[in-house]
Amino acid sequence: MVTVRLVVIGPWKNPRSKVYWFRRRVPAKYRKFGMPAEIKFSLGTTDLEEAKILCQEENLKLERQWRALAGVEPTQLTHLQITALAGEFYKETVAARRDEPGPPAAIERSLREHAKRRRPPIGPLDPHLYVMFGSEARAFLQRKGIHLVGDRLHSFIRSFVEAKELAAQELLQNAKKDYTPNDKVAARFPEYKPPNPAKKFDVLWAEFAEAKELAAATRKKWEPYFRQLIKRIGTDDMSSVTEQHLLDWRDALLASKASRRNVKFGYIAAARAFFRWAKNEKKLATNPAAEVVVAISDKKNKKNKKVGFDHREAHIILAAALGPQNERMTEENKAARKWVPWLCAYTGARVNEITQLRACDVVEKDGIPCIHIRPEAGTVKTAERTVPLHPHLLKMEFVEWARRKKGDTPLFYAIERQRKKDRKNPTYTSVGNKLADWVRNGLEIRNPRVAPNHGWRHRFKTEGRRAKMLWQVLDAIQGHAPRTDGEDYGEVPPDVMLAEIMKYPWYKVEAPTERRDRRRRRQRRADEAAAP
Repeated sequence: MVTVRLVVIGPWKNPRSKVYWFRRRVPAKYRKFGMPAEIKFSLGTTDLEEAKILCQEENLKLERQWRALAGVEPTQLTHLQITALAGEFYKETVAARRDEPGPPAAIERSLREHAKRRRPPIGPLDPHLYVMFGSEARAFLQRKGIHLVGDRLHSFIRSFVEAKELAAQELLQNAKKDYTPNDKVAARFPEYKPPNPAKKFDVLWAEFAEAKELAAATRKKWEPYFRQLIKRIGTDDMSSVTEQHLLDWRDALLASKASRRNVKFGYIAAARAFFRWAKNEKKLATNPAAEVVVAISDKKNKKNKKVGFDHREAHIILAAALGPQNERMTEENKAARKWVPWLCAYTGARVNEITQLRACDVVEKDGIPCIHIRPEAGTVKTAERTVPLHPHLLKMEFVEWARRKKGDTPLFYAIERQRKKDRKNPTYTSVGNKLADWVRNGLEIRNPRVAPNHGWRHRFKTEGRRAKMLWQVLDAIQGHAPRTDGEDYGEVPPDVMLAEIMKYPWYKVEAPTERRDRRRRRQRRADEAAAP
């Protein structure tokens, strides 16, 4: 990021003129943005106080211009592309005023003014054209998403000025009721082709997210990684990213407080997925992330391997889910706290697969009460599936409760109470996060090796093996992807799943008479301490 220091500039009295002038020498570090060594032009006034005000206004314009340009990557255009770009301006100008070019006298007057502005009264041609036509030319470039600097910018300004005059001459001809096509002028400009439009990050990212059907949570997590990379290397042109860029980025992340797992499975995983897709789809010529890896010690992995809830932890959560809830909670939040832990415990599903359930997702298949986990409700990591409900859930009358709601109504959150309709994080994800916070901080289950929501998934697999459930069916119930093509053949219907689910032991849990919640106990102690 280039820091721009505000410089106070006063009006300059040109000895050859009665009016005051603006004059400022451009620092060398800013000349790469196309600025001449010195900028000077008439302020058009002989009043000193007015000249001071005008001088400060022009100076602020320059400061803002430098600040805006400092973080933008220059566009590389050839001489042919610059000429074609000037032709685009010519064509657009003529097309915009062709039907109503205006009075001939007004166009002739503007041509005379244009010729006068083209002549440099002092100094070489380039700085003068920059001062006289630079703002117009840059405004046109900005609309096209192009940033030119140095000799490329000056080359375009010269072509721009010429194209502007040619357009005015053709409009003058039209104003005089002569619409004979000027093929000679139009033919002098080659066809303009935008420079690498699909290689900019924003374009590629939108295509990648759509093609891979990225979940909103994944987009929210991954995009800042790439913004950080862009800021680091100074360009959003993904064709400019090299393997060395990514290696340096990886090393910088590892040198910071980021964990090796986060760098490997977060930053680098995102880069590998993005660049692999771009290379496969012929969006980029190479995949710079192909051989960028982060090594993680196997010993450390085994030490930090996630496990499921143990018997005591599972019973604490399930008992608290049946207990009294905070009166200030919404009905949907109360339902989530009661039913989501039990559904996760008896299905081994991911928490967000449960929190996204709608009334229409509680179904009956071949006479078997089931939940239908499908992408229409939210996100499904592997494939949609229909999972039979454990007999204990039926005895708890979950199906009867769910059928009180209708159609697409979510079971565990209210659409009408969403604060932001276009939120990146789906509401059902927030519901899962609140449950995790309740388990960690409300019930004080803080084993670092147990994820507060994913712990049910690990436990279901462990207890399923202990109950000798068929492993292929166990995987199908939990939505784990098949390991071979052979396993992917055929289906695992609900009646086959139900036979294995019947093997899963019942949880013998009694509902507590009061809330088991650290926050509730803390409030009660505070009330007792305040009592006389």
